[in-house]
Amino acid sequence: MREIPCRPCKLLSMFQTTSVVLWRPFVTIVCCVVISACGSGGSGPAIPSGSSYDGQWSGTTSQGVSIAFTVSTDQRVTAITVGYSFNGCFGLQTFSNLNLDTAPKVTCIPGPCSPQVSSFRAFSYSAGSGDGPLTVVNGGFPSTSTAQGVVGFTNYPGGGTALGVGWTATKR
Repeated sequence: MREIPCRPCKLLSMFQTTSVVLWRPFVTIVCCVVISACGSGGSGPAIPSGSSYDGQWSGTTSQGVSIAFTVSTDQRVTAITVGYSFNGCFGLQTFSNLNLDTAPKVTCIPGPCSPQVSSFRAFSYSAGSGDGPLTVVNGGFPSTSTAQGVVGFTNYPGGGTALGVGWTATKR
């Protein structure tokens, strides 16, 4: 398959923005988990005993292209590489030198938080601008060996927009 580059299809600027379209479902899921799971037990954000999320992760998007990311030993996403293929626009983006926390930032009242809340892990990253090309990656970890989420590509020259592109990944 021949790769057809977008115009200009270059690495996007690396500043943070938000996309309400992609954030809303992610925030709703997090809120539901927190509301339903807060209760007794647990002692705050912690990694489940005998498990860890750190390492190299790789998978595929629903567009059939690759996604990969790295989780550091302190449970932070430090790099994301995501491919895209829609409306004749093909490419691969790498976002490095990241420091995205995966631990929940919640306070359970009454506390402490339950193990379901304290072991929950997720991340979100956006690059670009609302009126120019924008990429938003959201992900969660159903287990210490699997991850899943959605990625959105907005206002790509020559390609348009593709939102809600699902992805799954496994720890290598």
